[in-house]
Amino acid sequence: MEDRGMLGGLHPLVKLILLAMIMAASTLVVLVVGVLAGFPFFGSDLLQQLGSLSAESLNAQRYVQLLSHLGLFVLSSLVFAMLVGSKPLAYLSASHIPPVNWLLMSALIIFFAAPMVNFLVAVNQQLSLPESMSNIEEWMRSAEDAAETMTKLFLQVTTWQGLLFNLFLIAVIPAIGEEFIFRGALQRIFNQWTGNVHIAVIITAILFSAMHLQFFGFLPRLLLGIVLGYLFVYTGTIWVPVFAHFFNNAVAVIIFFLDHNGIINLDLEAMSAGWFAPWAALISLVVVALLFRLLQKQKTSHEVTSNY
Repeated sequence: MEDRGMLGGLHPLVKLILLAMIMAASTLVVLVVGVLAGFPFFGSDLLQQLGSLSAESLNAQRYVQLLSHLGLFVLSSLVFAMLVGSKPLAYLSASHIPPVNWLLMSALIIFFAAPMVNFLVAVNQQLSLPESMSNIEEWMRSAEDAAETMTKLFLQVTTWQGLLFNLFLIAVIPAIGEEFIFRGALQRIFNQWTGNVHIAVIITAILFSAMHLQFFGFLPRLLLGIVLGYLFVYTGTIWVPVFAHFFNNAVAVIIFFLDHNGIINLDLEAMSAGWFAPWAALISLVVVALLFRLLQKQKTSHEVTSNY
């Protein structure tokens, strides 16, 4: 689909600048309006609660994280698509629901990519900055530890209602918003700019990983971004990487909930130990490549059937 919207004829670099401006403006507007609307529910000390890692401030933290995702990703992607494309959902490749077997295949790809991801986690943890940048490395590690602490506090719910909200906050909203921005908008822009879909996938994946601001988790997220990017390329619909992204996050949320509440008893470190091995990563790579090949055949078969 061509960019036939009001600003569709802009150079890709200008589109990138426009998208960045829209993301900043959307985030600011949603946060300001959302925080003002939140005072009656969270109290006049809402802003003070955001600077605390205490259990009492968790609901306020969850609320603001939801606002941030809605503004930074969901709203901004839709506004950008309205300006650049004549039909926003079509521009984001979100106007058609894919067959169920494509979604199931994307979930299998994410599942079998786990050994590769875990191997890169182990590799990434061994990386360190030069001695001259030790202060920066210490700051990055402490920041990531704080983010991990906050995530665990979010996940430590004891009710099914809490689980459902965490799935909405950590799986549904990020899957839709991040995929709309990164695969629906950015990957498309870089594809137009470079004329090479593979370069577009890799650049977008780098930005996707960098956006999380976690140096010691950069490589595994880079791989995840590449997988999501090629799911978009192979299927042509944003809903396949959205579902894969949701599946990746939802499985982690559900397993943590079940283990935390004693419904299942897992030694996650022992279970995943073998998945960090190079041989497991190599097998994972082969299986994922075969699944992508099968997904491509499914798409071809679907297109042939649709022509009759």
